[in-house]
Amino acid sequence: MSDFCLDDKESIDFLKEAFNILSEPNRIKIFCLLWEKKAMCVCEIVSALWLKQNLVSHHLSMFKRIWLVTSNRCCTNIYYSINQDVYKKLKTLVWNIFILKDT
Repeated sequence: MSDFCLDDKESIDFLKEAFNILSEPNRIKIFCLLWEKKAMCVCEIVSALWLKQNLVSHHLSMFKRIWLVTSNRCCTNIYYSINQDVYKKLKTLVWNIFILKDT
């Protein structure tokens, strides 16, 4: 991906939404769990974080708005994992703004 440009509306909108979503502490915890475990169902996240099921489902739906997580059904459970392509896009944009601009 090329250097970030202030005229790149799509990237700016994506970053705005991603930062908004990641600004909630429980979402950061969920993201870290998914990163560590690779895939988890809602019930596993509920058990790990002691959050209500409907709250976890809401947080996951927020991640799905920007395609940061994917879901796959296995029998009666839906397993969520980080979408590596979208994660790389986010990482690259953040790198280009906050790291490369300082050098």
